[in-house]
Amino acid sequence: MKMKGHIIALLALAFVFLNSKAQEQISTDTLAQDGIVRVLAIGNSFSQDAVEQYLWELANEAGVKMIIGNAYRGGQGFHSHWIDVTEANNTFEYRKVVNGRRTNRPRSSLSSIITDEPWNFITFQQVSQESGLTTTFEPDLTNLIQYSQGLQTNPNAVYGYHQTWAYSHDSTHGGFANYGNRQEVMYDSICQAVMYAFLQHPELKFVVPSGTAIQNARTTYLGDNMNRDGYHLDLKMGRYTAACTWFETITGISPVGFSYHPDGIDYLTAHTCQVAAHEAVSRPYEVTVLDQEGFPAINNIVPTGLVKLNFGADQTSDPTWNNITPDIRTHTNIVDNKMNPTGILVTFTGEFGGSNRNGATYTTTKMLMPSEVSGSALWGYAVGKFGGQGPRQNATLRLSHLNPELKYEFTFFSSRDRCQDFRQTSFIVQGEDIGADDVQSANNSKETAVVKHVRPTADGQVTITIMPGSYNTSPNQFYYLNAMTIKTKK
Repeated sequence: MKMKGHIIALLALAFVFLNSKAQEQISTDTLAQDGIVRVLAIGNSFSQDAVEQYLWELANEAGVKMIIGNAYRGGQGFHSHWIDVTEANNTFEYRKVVNGRRTNRPRSSLSSIITDEPWNFITFQQVSQESGLTTTFEPDLTNLIQYSQGLQTNPNAVYGYHQTWAYSHDSTHGGFANYGNRQEVMYDSICQAVMYAFLQHPELKFVVPSGTAIQNARTTYLGDNMNRDGYHLDLKMGRYTAACTWFETITGISPVGFSYHPDGIDYLTAHTCQVAAHEAVSRPYEVTVLDQEGFPAINNIVPTGLVKLNFGADQTSDPTWNNITPDIRTHTNIVDNKMNPTGILVTFTGEFGGSNRNGATYTTTKMLMPSEVSGSALWGYAVGKFGGQGPRQNATLRLSHLNPELKYEFTFFSSRDRCQDFRQTSFIVQGEDIGADDVQSANNSKETAVVKHVRPTADGQVTITIMPGSYNTSPNQFYYLNAMTIKTKK
């Protein structure tokens, strides 16, 4: 263990030195020409997650002119890339971001992408399931580096390696078995593999430690919610964390304190992502525990009032209702009805089929909902075919970063107007305790389902399953969620 730590420390020092040299080269030899930093990632969907969305915007805030390229082949790695080159299959997609606008040129050759711009930085990455398996690297990584060097139009191009991230702990990706389905094993293997690549290739001058940045973020109150499907990054905070990591690695400028963050991320979440990225750039092969960043990792907040959640694509202007829209997987800025932060996170873990505006707009429940809250809903169905969506037996939500010392009471409203059948919806709530209730959604304007006295798990989680009830007679077994309130009790 001491030897491993010694090697990691040496490589970390080498990274700082080499990265500073790369920055010196860029500033003195290249930027004097036109002042533009040109970054090319040769990768797949993991480079898509990292560089295509928010990197340009961060650079723009800093006043750095940047052109971003992604040589993209979904689900492919070193060996497959090299086959594409040698067989001239031209299956790369050339995704390019210029002036904040992304374009895509399908069926491109890698050679045409490399020669399109005088790239300052060119990076490589392995396909995710093999990212920690050094036996999959050679000779293809060597071939790709040499091939790129033979084509580069900027004689001062600097080469680097994109360190990808470990899967979420509950990932169902088949490649997770390479690491015993254990996140920490996958992360350690990736770090070791990247260090191996640097030992084999002195041409590599810097690492982009996205994997460490994501692992850092997982130590915060955000938890293991950084992925959207168990392996790709969450479209908001996951991708933003990776973009912050790339930005600081390339420019040497810390993103901590930057005002830019994508819609759907509040300031506190953005700051937490920025710090996770900054610490990763400082220590690319070592997890930094950030359990006091943002909210404490263990939530000790007692909400001062009712917590009210509005589900559906329609948002309400009433600030006491938290809008939980399906375009964002994890919602973080949850407040109680006195507008005080709760620290609670709401994550869609099993998708609904869609959103509608067919709920009751006049209601007589104790939830006192505005019409836009009761009228909008998320829906799913369990049987047959409906529209372009496939059936789903249920939909699931995960509430995380709950206060484990409290008990929670959940009230649900479910409604679909103008129905001729019964559309009973059941709600199952599971933490340390489990409870269930149902409501007849068809033409409902007055009934709610209530589940009381649920204590979250020791790590502050509750899972809510929404599904058709046993008295649901609709041919497609429709189920709905319009609104939910949460009341706490010690």
